[in-house]
Amino acid sequence: MPPRFDWSGSSNLAGDPELLWPAPRRAVAYSQRLNVYRDEVVFPLNLRPLDPAKPITLHLKLAFAICKDVCVPVLAEHTMTLQPGAPDIDSNNAALISAYTGRTPTPDPESCGLTIRQVHAERDGKNVALDIRMTGLSERRKPVVLIEGPDFVRATDAQPIPYGDGETWTVRVGLGPATQVNALAGRRIRVTVIDEGRALEQIWVVGASGSSTAGLGLTPVTHRLLDPPEPGASALFSLE
Repeated sequence: MPPRFDWSGSSNLAGDPELLWPAPRRAVAYSQRLNVYRDEVVFPLNLRPLDPAKPITLHLKLAFAICKDVCVPVLAEHTMTLQPGAPDIDSNNAALISAYTGRTPTPDPESCGLTIRQVHAERDGKNVALDIRMTGLSERRKPVVLIEGPDFVRATDAQPIPYGDGETWTVRVGLGPATQVNALAGRRIRVTVIDEGRALEQIWVVGASGSSTAGLGLTPVTHRLLDPPEPGASALFSLE
């Protein structure tokens, strides 16, 4: 089951806390492909108070799964209060948070060595696939590609296809029926590519090209790491 962070019941927050997702591992269990974290995981948070002079009360309901031979759903609930002013910092906790912050996907190609050159949709019969042309991929493994958009998420172990110069690769991710994908014109999607511990995450805007999806180009946009694609998207993760 996908982990769900429910912050309802919190107070003095300027919006929900923003999660920094560490890059997951890819696993297959009972023919189901999962994005997992092994042994432990830390999700660093960014948050802002509505009134900096008042305390923040965080109330979290977290639903996730712990997997070994089978996946067992777990529901945890926590409450804590953060007082205004400079907090007392535990050096061990700070080091742990810093370590996991460094594992989050980056939008900067230079920092991870992965570069997306072009993204466009191609019709495959009645369905549509997203072709991602990029450089920097390892030849030894299939990268994990996550596509998040309004009300959908796609994840796959992509098989890179060489393109031309020997340094450029194309990975393809199926999106679904063309009639549904046509409605994405002008919408944002998040593209995340994970390759041997490196992860690139960027926001691309689906271009408008009449009513046809075939050959529809996408345009990258400048964004914060946590800039969301569209409301309603969710991801599939579990703790192994």
